[in-house]
Amino acid sequence: MLMANLAMIGGITLMSISSAHAKGSVEAGAVKARACQVCHGKGGKSTKEVYPILAGQHAAYLRKQLYAFRAGTRKDPIMNGMATSLSDQDIEDVSAFFNSVE
Repeated sequence: MLMANLAMIGGITLMSISSAHAKGSVEAGAVKARACQVCHGKGGKSTKEVYPILAGQHAAYLRKQLYAFRAGTRKDPIMNGMATSLSDQDIEDVSAFFNSVE
């Protein structure tokens, strides 16, 4: 019983560490997202219909889209070029930032 409890605690600890590592920094994302405001507006609050509003979007959705743009599986001539230079951490940070904007 003791070993089973220790194994469960160890598993929960590892899950916490890996999910904490995968999260982005809102502060770092705010800096990195400055390039996005040219099209998507300050804080991702676009006023142009052609550019989606990023403010308040779910981080998982934003990550998925940025990874797809970077990989070229989602096509957009501007976004494919922008996403190519993003690292995994950049994507995590930018997604966390836009998710935090109200």
